[in-house]
Parts: sequence; C-alpha cells; structure tokens
Amino acid sequence: MATKIFLAFLLLINTAMASKYECYEDLVDFPPFYVSDEYRQGDKMYENFRNLKNANIKDKYIPRGSIVYIDPQVYEQFEGSENGRVPVKVLTIPSIKAENELKNKTKGRTYDNIKSVALGTGRQTRVKKDDKGWISLKSIRSVDEYTFAVEKDSLLYDTPGVDDDRNYYIKLNMQDGKFKVKNCCIPDEELKEGEEEICFSKYEMTVIDDDSNELQSDYVNFRECNFFDGALPIKNEQLDAFTSVLKNFTEDNSDFKLADLEIVPAKQTWRGSTPIVKRKELVKVPIDKNGMGPFGSIHYRGDDKANSDAYLKPNALCAFTQVLKKWQKECTEPGCKAMFGDLYHPKSWRSHSTHGSGECIDLRPFRANDDNTTNGLRYGWERYSQDKTKRFIQLLETAGGTPIYFNDPAIRRTTKATRMGGHDNHIHVCFPENADKTMKTCKDGL
Repeated sequence: MATKIFLAFLLLINTAMASKYECYEDLVDFPPFYVSDEYRQGDKMYENFRNLKNANIKDKYIPRGSIVYIDPQVYEQFEGSENGRVPVKVLTIPSIKAENELKNKTKGRTYDNIKSVALGTGRQTRVKKDDKGWISLKSIRSVDEYTFAVEKDSLLYDTPGVDDDRNYYIKLNMQDGKFKVKNCCIPDEELKEGEEEICFSKYEMTVIDDDSNELQSDYVNFRECNFFDGALPIKNEQLDAFTSVLKNFTEDNSDFKLADLEIVPAKQTWRGSTPIVKRKELVKVPIDKNGMGPFGSIHYRGDDKANSDAYLKPNALCAFTQVLKKWQKECTEPGCKAMFGDLYHPKSWRSHSTHGSGECIDLRPFRANDDNTTNGLRYGWERYSQDKTKRFIQLLETAGGTPIYFNDPAIRRTTKATRMGGHDNHIHVCFPENADKTMKTCKDGL
C-alpha cells in the first residue's frame, strides 16, 4: 500500500515534465541544495548572512538548519576563494519557536546560560525564504549527511492515501559517494531555431515512514517541486532518535507539529577547516503552559516560562520518553504521575554539575495515593510509595539509566540505585548518549 501511495505521488509531480524531455541516468558530485550550519560561531543558533550587493555588510543572520540553493557552477567558481564566501538563495528556514522562547522567556543567570545561543544578532534581521546573500563556504553542509523530516503541510501529505497522523522522511540516494540523478534535455530536433538547449536534473530520493520502512524510490526535479518547506534536516547518525521522539510525541499529542520541536544546535569548535563537536544538539521536552509533559508527566518548578531547563541530547531524550510511555501504561492508579524537574543546566551551576551533560534528569519519588504536584516528597514520609518508586527505578535500569541516585536504603539494597548526598527527595538518573543500551531503548522501546 505504501509503495502505491508513493508512486501515485511521484506520478503527479513528474507527469507534467515527462512529455518533451529525454533523460539518462548519471552520478554527480553536487547536491540539489545544502544545509546551513555555522563557521566559528560556537554554539550560536545562526550564521551571518551578508548583503548580496556588499558582502562587507552583515545585515541578516541565517538560522542553522536552513536549506539553501547554490548553483553548481557558481559553487565551483567561489570554491577556494580568498574570502571563502558563496552566494546562496534561501529555500526554507527552521521554525522560530525555539529562538523566540530562548530570547524572550528565558532568565539569564550565568555566562553560559542556554539563552546565550540565541543572542548576539544585534540589529541583524532573520532571513526569509527566497532571500539571497553571501555565507561562508565552511558553514554549509551537503545534503547526503542528512535525512529530512517533512512538515505535515508539505505537498507529500496532499497525496491520496497518505496517513496524516504519521511522520515521513526524505533522503537523497547515493552511489559510490555521488548523487544519483537523471539528466533530462529537450532533444535538438524539438528545439526551435536559435533556441538554447533546455536541461534539468532530477535527483533520486526515497521516502521513509516513521517505522523506518523505505518506500519506493524515484527521481524528482526539486527545482520544480519543492516539498521541503518547513522540513527538518536530521543528521543521519541521529535519525533513529528523532524518528522515535517525533513518533512518540505525535502519538501522545495528535496536535504536535514538527515546528513545535525546539532544538538548540550542536556546540562546535574549529580546527582549521574542520568542525569539532563539543556538545550534541539539545532537544526540549514538549511542555504545555500548565507544565504537562509527555505521557501524563509534569515538569515541576521550571526555571522560567521557556522551561529552559528541559533540554536533553537526542538519544537521552528518546530513552527518557520511552520510559514515560511505558510507565503510563504500567502504573495507572493515583500517585503514578511522573514528575521531572531539572534536565539540562550549564556546568557553571556547580550544584547541578552533572546536568551540564544534557543526559540527566531529576524526578520526584512517587506518592502512595495522590498526584499533588505542589509540594515535594522525601522517602519515609507517610505519602511516599516505596513500591511505586522501586518499580520506576527498575524501569530506569532496564532502559539503560546509569548512574541512578536515590537514598532510600531499602531500594538501594534491591536495585542499582546508589546513595548521593541531597537525594532523599529526588531520583537522579542519566542516559549516556552513546551507550548501546540507551540507543536500543530509544529505537526498540520497552
């Protein structure tokens, strides 16, 4: 069924241009477009976008993760140029939600507060679709490094039979390190006298569903049919995490959209022309205005209106979400609401130094028979449920949580939880981003 749907979609977008052209398959080095990143901006969410007429003027900024077009001949002309810049056209830009939340709703506290990633643009304005300007060649990435999550108002979702409740992804197909294309031209005998040759390239792509099933591939002219508006570039090595996270968030809340996903780009340093990732991307747990999180959880005592302490690295967030999903199914009586507090905090917050990893979560112990979210709870109190808390900690262990700190002696005797000062009133757990168990939980669930 999925293959039929996809073929119907491709038929719609290719029929209009198929009649006059003759096409042949080829392999090419240049992509149909690029993804913008940064050059020597550190952990900033943007790169400078210079005026097309005067490249000395930095009057705009372009968010990292934007999709830009560069003419292949122009790219070759400027590759290796002295100033290292190239002219681009903006095809699509990421959602502004995360940027606005950090700028306008986050309290500043330290020099490395997460708010700082969105600051520093001064009077520069955010680029818009179809803007043209200059950016650093070192700040753009080829699309073969990414798979693209498609927004639900994309043309792909207009195809009869496509499930509006599912998420879909697109990747460009490669062979021997080159892009698979069909070069199409009007035959010479079809050209009018004096008319120049008319040609275009169609790139082979594959649509992937949110169960990681690859649907039928075919060739598409991206210049004529752009369904990448609002698309999210996902690094290929992080695809499993983002696929699972988006699927779970959509399952939990049918109104959740791709644009609701708030992401802080990776922090990078540069060694010559090579970016060195110092911290992976951070993705925020979706939290509504009442503090409600995924799968019946709640975020207590957020740092600010932006809930800027609710970010995690992709695999850690994915594993934590799988725990919340499983817990909601297993524990349904009063007292089962999972209440999480601090997730990410800058390392300069010495009392929460481990939270600077973007891998750790604090959670309250569970209650015997109420879901009061106002006040905290310590082990040994009358309202404390040792049974629920033990079961939850065992679930964290199964999911790959390590280390786990909680001071109830009875629970420490029967689980992998260990004692740590200050942890009478909350559980501390980490999901190491690159650990096999974290990634298995992320991909396969519990």
